[in-house]
Amino acid sequence: MYCRMVIGECFSGHQVGEFVRLFEEERSRLKEEPGALNPAECLVEEGGSLVVNLTYWDSRDSCLRYHASRSYRQLVAKTQHLLIGDFVVKLFRCESPA
Repeated sequence: MYCRMVIGECFSGHQVGEFVRLFEEERSRLKEEPGALNPAECLVEEGGSLVVNLTYWDSRDSCLRYHASRSYRQLVAKTQHLLIGDFVVKLFRCESPA
């Protein structure tokens, strides 16, 4: 299993709220993406403007396919005006303790 972490910083608390709303819309569409596992999560920095989106995937290929998808590009286009700079995207392999 893989986890894809997307980190962004919004301009203000109001824009954090708008970003979360848009991510919630995307989360409902994620169920249709091949290899997507539930639940996707949106974390918001307490008292701050950082947002972290976590999505889970059955394989690295599924994760990369979503990253290159039209759906993801549309999410970036919808949220870019809310962010200071660009997203930072990291991919992690999920491992269980031995």
